[in-house]
Amino acid sequence: MTTLISSYDYQLPIDSIAASPLDHRSDSKLLHYSLKESSYSDQKFSKLLDILKAGDLLIMNNTRVIPARINLNKDSGGRIEILFNRKINQDSIEVIFFSSRKPMINSYLILDDEKIFKVLDINRNYLTLLKLSKDNVFNIFEKYGEVPLPKYIKRFPVDSDKEKYQTVYAEHDGSVAAPTAGLHFTQDMINKILDAGIIIKYLTLHISYNTFKPIIVEDFLHHDLGEEYIKIDQEVFSAIDIARKNRSRIISVGTTVARSLEFCYTNNIKESYEGPADIFIYPGYEFKAINCLITNFHLPKSSLLLLVCAFGGKKNIMDAYNYAVKNKYRFYSYGDSMFLENI
Repeated sequence: MTTLISSYDYQLPIDSIAASPLDHRSDSKLLHYSLKESSYSDQKFSKLLDILKAGDLLIMNNTRVIPARINLNKDSGGRIEILFNRKINQDSIEVIFFSSRKPMINSYLILDDEKIFKVLDINRNYLTLLKLSKDNVFNIFEKYGEVPLPKYIKRFPVDSDKEKYQTVYAEHDGSVAAPTAGLHFTQDMINKILDAGIIIKYLTLHISYNTFKPIIVEDFLHHDLGEEYIKIDQEVFSAIDIARKNRSRIISVGTTVARSLEFCYTNNIKESYEGPADIFIYPGYEFKAINCLITNFHLPKSSLLLLVCAFGGKKNIMDAYNYAVKNKYRFYSYGDSMFLENI
């Protein structure tokens, strides 16, 4: 097995990148790929209801995207952009910053002549900030921030992104990006899925920059993926046990759910867990929790593409991506999806 990230590249026409969401979430395309039978089927995402059957288990990430990007001024002059990374405690946060010059420790970040944050620490391109408002951290971002659309979407965020770049089941604040496989579900679909006897369980992984930061080393084994916060209740593990005994499909809705579950099973965690998860999944990894994966189409040479190749096999996935390009699937966060079935 090669560990050269350059071998996980593919050519994508610019017009294949979905710059905006569809009017109706479930109108997106779904490439149903049976890995056992080596067969593709082009579907509408709403037809997932016809693919699923009673006893199947869907596991979803109920994190909520916050308006995580704020443009501020340094008290020394000059602009600075911050991107939320994680909450340290009730009053302080860690952010990634972008500025021509780094701020000074104990300096202030200002907006409209109001001091918003005090800089407590600087570590590479990370800042530790103390909030100066009585508002809680997430209220500050709701007040001043904008939806952190991925940089490959070459437009400014608009009001509709606040709803569209959010799953209908989002519940817990903390992500800087959406768990995009879940963007295709409508509440009506979820209701019909439950009525059909299909089980839905939720976990939380707060998506940080670590999920999508570029792999800049040629040998991806030297890539530092970093950790993210997860919270999983014991009932999720119980549901997996029941589905496994019944030989039902255990379907991860997105790569973040897959990483959360595989982290727990790799570390023999089978009870409620809240804390960091730092698993890096790439080809050669044997999946221990899931046997099906719903996922969008990911960037070339990314850790997310490595995970999908680990699940479906590199050649299978790269062939499927080429098929999707030729058949005008829409790629990336606001794009279409795949249902990879391995049972």
